[in-house]
Amino acid sequence: MAKLEGKRVLITGGANGIGREMADLFQEAGCKLILSDIDEKNLEAAAKELAAKGPRPLIYKVDIGKQKAVEEMTADIVEKLGGLDILINNAGIGHNGEMLETPIATWKKLMDVNFWGALYHTYAFLPHMIRQGGGHIVNVSSGQAFFRLPTWGPYATIKLALGAFSELLRFEMRKFNIKVTTVYPFMIHTGFYKDIEGDTLGAKLSMKLLPLYSMKPKTVAKIVFKAVKKQKAVEMVSVINNMGVVMRSIGPVSGIASRMVLTFLGKDCETLLDENGLR
Repeated sequence: MAKLEGKRVLITGGANGIGREMADLFQEAGCKLILSDIDEKNLEAAAKELAAKGPRPLIYKVDIGKQKAVEEMTADIVEKLGGLDILINNAGIGHNGEMLETPIATWKKLMDVNFWGALYHTYAFLPHMIRQGGGHIVNVSSGQAFFRLPTWGPYATIKLALGAFSELLRFEMRKFNIKVTTVYPFMIHTGFYKDIEGDTLGAKLSMKLLPLYSMKPKTVAKIVFKAVKKQKAVEMVSVINNMGVVMRSIGPVSGIASRMVLTFLGKDCETLLDENGLR
């Protein structure tokens, strides 16, 4: 089990959701906390709340999809703290819509935040981690990497790419004593989904009922925190994601599972199975 006291920890997307919940846990563990987010108002509020219980964290308003902004933050952190021990690439944005109806501009935005953001941070801090003889990188992917549900294609594609990058990075970083943990959360009840309405009755209903079947941010934060302490290679978060892995071994959203998913989305199951070659 890794000792966390005194570790320098950066959490991207630290102003809200599981990032904010993780901040509490790492502060309680005695870490030197750094939070970044594009939401300046809630970032300041988080810093104030944390300062009431312990040392005030360093905070940075950063658009993680901008490489220069990430590099400038990295330089400042290295100057002030000498480097970083744990990098948690948590920030992300959601998108619901069929691929044909998703503009290239939306794909680029999703790529900038959900994929390049994590890579910008990883490449910015890796040289410092290598020089100091070790570190730990945590990349938050998504259970969509396994389920790849219709109308979530762009999001699932990019999170799948991030998961592959992260899992492979772990093997390459072993020679530098740098640990890499890949996290696959299930649905989480946060502001992440607040602007996602869904294109069909089923999809809209699923967003309305999100609080009933999703996981709480604090629960997920505790799971990720324990995964960091144990230096796990992969954290599946929910048994439902393990079911997704099994489904992939049978075939892409196949058989009974595909019928259930497509019916829930409010579309004619038989038609979509034929259109997508799932029968």
